[in-house]
Amino acid sequence: MTIFDDLPEWLVVDEILARLPPKDVLRCRAVCKSWHSGTSTNAFILDHHHRQPSLPIIQNIEGICRVAGPPGDQKIWPVIRYSVTKPVVIHRACDGLLILGQQSDFYICNPTTRKCASLPHPPRRPGVNAVTVVAFYRHHTSREYGVLWVSYSEPVRIGVPVQLPEYFVLTVGSNQPRCIKWPTVSQLTHHVTRSSCCPPVHHRGSLHWAIGLNLTVFDSIAETFRQMSRPIELGAMVSLLDMGGSLALWHTTCDCLSFDIWVLQDYDAETWRFQYRINLLAMEASPPLNLGVKYGPSMAVINEHELLIAQRPDRLFRCDTDGVFLGNVESEEHGNHLILTRHRLQESMISLPFFEAQEEDDVNKEPPFLIVL
Repeated sequence: MTIFDDLPEWLVVDEILARLPPKDVLRCRAVCKSWHSGTSTNAFILDHHHRQPSLPIIQNIEGICRVAGPPGDQKIWPVIRYSVTKPVVIHRACDGLLILGQQSDFYICNPTTRKCASLPHPPRRPGVNAVTVVAFYRHHTSREYGVLWVSYSEPVRIGVPVQLPEYFVLTVGSNQPRCIKWPTVSQLTHHVTRSSCCPPVHHRGSLHWAIGLNLTVFDSIAETFRQMSRPIELGAMVSLLDMGGSLALWHTTCDCLSFDIWVLQDYDAETWRFQYRINLLAMEASPPLNLGVKYGPSMAVINEHELLIAQRPDRLFRCDTDGVFLGNVESEEHGNHLILTRHRLQESMISLPFFEAQEEDDVNKEPPFLIVL
């Protein structure tokens, strides 16, 4: 007999279990059948997922980590540990699912449930030597997960023409790719969208990239591309962020000593407003920041009050939105050798039929990493 026996089942599931961390919910499923069934519904899993913090992903030489969620906590938690010496690339993340790759092999995994499966890619055309992931998203109406791929060729040498890249959407678990027309394919557009370092930001059912002096937008329902305006006075060196559900831009000044945050005020009118500036020169950090060598900082949002900043390859720290230094982020194993990525992990217990199908067919290829979350 426990105190939960006197409570309505819906209250236990929807108000108590829904507030627990994912690992604790998975353990609670073993307590009784009603808890197992109540926490296994799609409604519970999605509601629980939306309650989890979306946290920046950090890489080191041995794997993938994420920052701790509580305000002021300087710890990082391991998520993936590489089992080989060859590099593993984080291609994209969505709903707690990661797409990782090594050379021409791709994998989709859920670190929370420790499920992983090989991810097939569209067949290559003759004369095309590469295929990679452009975007990973959940379709708003069908609730299925789609992967936007690009098939392309690298030029052999300057002046030698290559085939134009082709873009495909492949639903996870399907083997029927759909060809997607990109409105204008420039070398800049192609390079940015296929780069694992520049994931798109998902907002209002569309995926957004900051390319050139505009935003490139992919409507995941209509599966079409369009352009969107942004403040041109910021120049080309900007990056996109999700600021608590709002689309935002951050721009580093030419001297690399400060950066500005702009937030999209009206999506339909495409109007932006200046939000705040972080001045590294005025920041009282410990030890003091090395600002003698020009180095463009990178930034990620931890929550509405805290930012994570990589000021140099060996300096990762937290500060608040007023520019107040909150502490350095270090790894016990790797010290300061941490790389701040633009990917984020929002833990979930989402499972795909794709996982179980590959397990039953025993077609899974052993991934070059271990899930340790």
